[in-house]
Amino acid sequence: MKIALIANHQTKAIGEACAAVRRGLESLGAQVLYPKNSRTFPPADTDRLLEDCDLAVALGGDGTIIHIAKRAAQYEKAVLGINCGHLGFTAGLESDELSRLPLLIEGQYTIERRMLLEVGLYREEGKTPLRSYCALNEAVISRGSLSRMVELEVTKEGALVTEYRADGVIIAAPTGSTAYSLSAGGPIVDPKVHCLLMTPVCPHSLYARSFIFSDSTRLTIRPLSPADREVYLTIDGEEGARLEPNCFVTVSRGKTDARLIKIKQGDFYDILNQKLMDRR
Repeated sequence: MKIALIANHQTKAIGEACAAVRRGLESLGAQVLYPKNSRTFPPADTDRLLEDCDLAVALGGDGTIIHIAKRAAQYEKAVLGINCGHLGFTAGLESDELSRLPLLIEGQYTIERRMLLEVGLYREEGKTPLRSYCALNEAVISRGSLSRMVELEVTKEGALVTEYRADGVIIAAPTGSTAYSLSAGGPIVDPKVHCLLMTPVCPHSLYARSFIFSDSTRLTIRPLSPADREVYLTIDGEEGARLEPNCFVTVSRGKTDARLIKIKQGDFYDILNQKLMDRR
């Protein structure tokens, strides 16, 4: 079995955990594929590793696991996330649970398919996107750090859904319902429920609430603010762009799913109680 081992060495104490995982996998007979330069993240040869492997192991926090899971989805490869960060909501194992690695080699695990979002940045007169993105957590359209609140129009297949005056709006996949959307007051959605979740950020209205749309929905978000008002698109907190005048954003379900490996017993609600509820 070929296993791509990709770690985010910017996370504290990752080196020791990475070495332990590599030793453990090799002792079990796995062929471990390792980046040529493991000190940068993501490694330059990430796509080659994911294309060549049977499955991948990602070490780091949720951001690391999400990034590798999205990249691996392009090659229909599953990812085991090992949490070396804080929350680790998308992880299949904690860094102190490496004794369970034999179960990975023996195939004693399940694969959870997680819905992805396809996000397009368009100019009004263009029919093809200026840029396309993939999100596992969310796409956020928000104001700049020094600008005032923005005005946003949200439409669904051409029909007006709502307009917001707010710091921004979050369009989340079910996985992202326990991330930024939750902190903005959005509901928790079981990842098996395929939907798009829209939550405003600090809306200037007492009646602004979250919306839940079917996974066949295509949303369009247009800034209505003056051209000198800064508006940004951010994808999973790791990439994005500034929306220039006459630009808009579309969000819909992606063409493929991310695949997360789960070794431990327990469902979404067990993880929810362990990771979130116990932190009250």
